[in-house]
Amino acid sequence: MEQAVKEETLESLRHARPPLAKEALEAITLGEQEGIWNFWREYYLKDYTADGGSKVKFLTGKPGSGKTHALLLLLEEARRLGYIAVYIDAHQVPLNKFDSIYQAVLDVVDVESLVTGYCGAVVERLGYHPGQIPPGQDFFNWAQVQGRAADPLRRELQESLDALYQDRKVNHNFAAAFTQLCAHYLGIRCLAPEQKNILTDWIKGRPLSVKLLKPLKIFTRVDKYNARHMMASLLYLLRLCGRKGMCVAVDSLEALLERGPAGRALYGKTARNEVYESLRQLVDDFAGFEGAFFVFAGRPELIHDEKGGFKSYEALWMRIQNEVTGSRPNKFADLFSQDALVKEFFTVGLCLELQDRFNTLFHLDSSLRREDFHYLVDTVSMLSPVRRVVDAIVNQQGAGGDRDGET
Repeated sequence: MEQAVKEETLESLRHARPPLAKEALEAITLGEQEGIWNFWREYYLKDYTADGGSKVKFLTGKPGSGKTHALLLLLEEARRLGYIAVYIDAHQVPLNKFDSIYQAVLDVVDVESLVTGYCGAVVERLGYHPGQIPPGQDFFNWAQVQGRAADPLRRELQESLDALYQDRKVNHNFAAAFTQLCAHYLGIRCLAPEQKNILTDWIKGRPLSVKLLKPLKIFTRVDKYNARHMMASLLYLLRLCGRKGMCVAVDSLEALLERGPAGRALYGKTARNEVYESLRQLVDDFAGFEGAFFVFAGRPELIHDEKGGFKSYEALWMRIQNEVTGSRPNKFADLFSQDALVKEFFTVGLCLELQDRFNTLFHLDSSLRREDFHYLVDTVSMLSPVRRVVDAIVNQQGAGGDRDGET
């Protein structure tokens, strides 16, 4: 790991934030097999979701319990498996409008690569390999040089694109925008650069005037009422383009219960209930989403606050509460407690191993003893013992200096 990444990682840990660099995140991860992210990868992303299934999960835990850490690891695994991975902070995206979630997701989606992937499949169905086409040349003109007649070829290509437009699993406006981009890529229609930008921006859910959309035969904008259908269309299209699907992690869901600097609630009761209703619909209607794995993570107040938390919206609470509980955390549960997992596997021995790893990796001089870790792990606090142990290691008096002259 580069020194700059080490320094950035240590600074993040001192400010109670998980590192964003993949190599740093993995370097400080212990107990991989116990992690909920590892379980979700093995039992959902590798199998169930990859086969077209979809799932919504909820993760709760005290500050510093490793929720964000787990989400970031999950997203890294999702990328490795071929999913589009999206991280959303509930403080930054208004969750009471599903079109905002749609826009946040599409911000990380490369529409041009989807067009390329879909057109590649069309070309293969016609008996060619996309790699045969020289860079900078479209398939339609290239195929004519190979001896294909223009009119029958144009008709075959258009029929392939029309099949997507007529597919009931795809919103008509979504299909119209996407197939126009494909027609341009294949060479059977020429779009001006500004037209390509308009179609791409529309797919991404950006606000556009009707005046710009009408000439392109798009008659609606992505809004909170149709964004769910647009998301389903996107997920279906991803699989047609050879992608596994999508993994979306929505963090800091406790924002629903918080107040801003001026003392005003970030979400009023009406807006909060809109979020809960949207989540309820997501849980109920997720069969329409192919290859999607959603995780919503937040603090335990979401359960304990009966006036503003999940329990305040009975229709949602009835669907996600754990009716069967046991002495060990049930990793198949839709509502999973990170605190219960920490209590089970975060032992003093693991704390000592973590200290050794931090000392070696960051050239620290932490020398906390077994009894120190016993106190940090066993004492009840508003903060998770994971946070308290990490804080103690990286902030101990004398830590941060170098050992044996190293920097």
